[in-house]
Amino acid sequence: MRYAFYISGRSGRLFKFLKQANMEFIKKEIKLVISDAQIDEKLQVILTKCGISAEIIEDKKLEGDRKKKNRLISDFMLKKLIVYEIDYCISFGSHILSGDLLKKYKNKLINFHPAILPMFPGIKSIDQAVDHGNVLLVGNTAHFIDSGMDTGMVIMQSVIPLKAFRNTRDYDIVLDLQIEMLNKLLKVLDEGRLQIINGVPTINGADYMKSVIFPYF
Repeated sequence: MRYAFYISGRSGRLFKFLKQANMEFIKKEIKLVISDAQIDEKLQVILTKCGISAEIIEDKKLEGDRKKKNRLISDFMLKKLIVYEIDYCISFGSHILSGDLLKKYKNKLINFHPAILPMFPGIKSIDQAVDHGNVLLVGNTAHFIDSGMDTGMVIMQSVIPLKAFRNTRDYDIVLDLQIEMLNKLLKVLDEGRLQIINGVPTINGADYMKSVIFPYF
């Protein structure tokens, strides 16, 4: 497989993932990072070390409203994904992707969102959960990207007690779960175990029947 990442801002999650990932895997399969901002210096160092190409289209230099910028970034991404012969693109980016990119890479674009979708889509989703006041759990969702805002088919999710976050107000307690999810997802994709069956993403060999009751007592 050949993977790309789309990022915005500092992208601490990608940096942490690359720091702990197997170097042989990185050099063999991760080919490209597309950013809509200048890449953080620490991240650029590790990209160079790993031989990962970086392509930048700066949001702040683009003209037009948010919708037009989304389209320009999407078109830029499509060109680069084709040039680098990318199989899957993982998104930690902030723009809503659109246009031909969604058609040509249907079910090949995967976003990581810090909420248990369909609850709390959009920005500041962890804060949305805290402010809501009537939830016990927060977490993350990996989902296919479609034309909506965090509305694509769900692939996997992770959860953590909201109280654990409230006690620290450390967003990394939630966000770092995405790194573990990403490790599992890439393994599943490499093994060809992710399929869409009757319109539902399904990981062959995964256990979908276990259940838990929270809080535990």
